[in-house]
Amino acid sequence: MLLPTTLVGSYPQPEWLIDRAKLAGRFPPRVRAKELWRLPEPYLTEAQNDATLIAIRAQEDAGLDIVTDGEIRRESYSNRFATALDGVDLDNPGTALDRSGHPNPVPRITGKIKRRRPVEVQDLEFLRAHTKKQTKITVPGPFTMLQQAQNDFEMRNCDGPREM
Repeated sequence: MLLPTTLVGSYPQPEWLIDRAKLAGRFPPRVRAKELWRLPEPYLTEAQNDATLIAIRAQEDAGLDIVTDGEIRRESYSNRFATALDGVDLDNPGTALDRSGHPNPVPRITGKIKRRRPVEVQDLEFLRAHTKKQTKITVPGPFTMLQQAQNDFEMRNCDGPREM
């Protein structure tokens, strides 16, 4: 394959899965936003699986070489990752300015950051089980995560002061 093709960004979540009216009036959520999902918890995973299968098939039908899960299960690119970290207070969000300069609730860093559990492994396993194509899963990096958070943790609380 001379120039492999793939999806950049997320695949549009179907209207029956996510409440587009609630999503339209705000920038992507940086903290949990369960109110965006149209289905209650007992049915949400199955519905997200169905929507992910639709996204996979659409990419295959379009002839893409590398297929993604479409980020269907995410309320936003970064909040799903932030909710899987220790050292982040999920119940008391902080505030950061969004791209328009308005305050937006964001994860608040209160301690040493540590991954609590694998974050996108189940999504990747689901993707690989439903396509024969090459696959990829996107994850936000540390710079993106820090830009979308309020850091209330001082490094001197760790192992002493650090030189920059």
